[in-house]
Amino acid sequence: MTAALSVLTTALAANRFGESDHCAGGACCGMANYPVGNPTDGFNTFYAEFDVPGLPEKIDGITNFIYFNIFFDNGPPNGKMNQFVPQLMLGEPLDGSSGPPYYLPEWHERKTWVFASQYFMELHNVTTNSTASHAAAGELYNCTKGEILYTEFKLDDSYTWTLTMGVKGDPSRVSVIKAEKPYMGLLEENPGKGAKAPRWTDDAFNHTYVNSCWELYGMKDRAHYPSSGSHYDMQVRAAKPDSIKWDTNWTEDEKPTCPGGPKSKISEYHNSTVQHILWDLYW
Repeated sequence: MTAALSVLTTALAANRFGESDHCAGGACCGMANYPVGNPTDGFNTFYAEFDVPGLPEKIDGITNFIYFNIFFDNGPPNGKMNQFVPQLMLGEPLDGSSGPPYYLPEWHERKTWVFASQYFMELHNVTTNSTASHAAAGELYNCTKGEILYTEFKLDDSYTWTLTMGVKGDPSRVSVIKAEKPYMGLLEENPGKGAKAPRWTDDAFNHTYVNSCWELYGMKDRAHYPSSGSHYDMQVRAAKPDSIKWDTNWTEDEKPTCPGGPKSKISEYHNSTVQHILWDLYW
């Protein structure tokens, strides 16, 4: 693990499962580090499906983020968090954006499940010497228990990433973000000392970390958790057969400690072109 990734994962854990909370509410399955591909062999695709769980019996004081994501480390000095994270949300989530040019995050109260594509970023603010959050967000949609949500990350020949989240079988509910530049171009003028403006062609972005999470805050008891579990099918699809050395050691690298939390089981299978990682959360 690189020093940058160690800092990143420590920050992720602190932000996710709440050092201010009385216990850890969430769970994560992962993680693997895989190549994104190249123009000669083709670009790899990162995809997942999961079913929407039932709403909690009680929603007071909770915020839920449920997702499949990829993220990058080793970017320029002023680039910190660099996460593609379309997500299912409830409570008081970060679920919107001011859009260009500043991509300021927006929060709203949500009493039923909503989802949207999202690109979450943290940058070093040189003026204040602090970390500032930014987000790009796609169209927001409602969804209900039992519907299958899919997430897909694809890089094209022009080195533009497309982040998609939608309801399987319903083309009217598809949320999309196009990321032509890392950090949505926010580091064009000041990437950091000795660094150039980042591009997806940079070596720093030729691999990505892959995992899924139930990021749940305010889990006081079973009644505050989702009322049912979920089944994930995460898929990493290689553009060229045998071009990826599959990581078969997928584990629950974040576990819930709050009372009433879910159990889980993980398995994987693969061939020369695709790996499936199955993650079941249940009671």
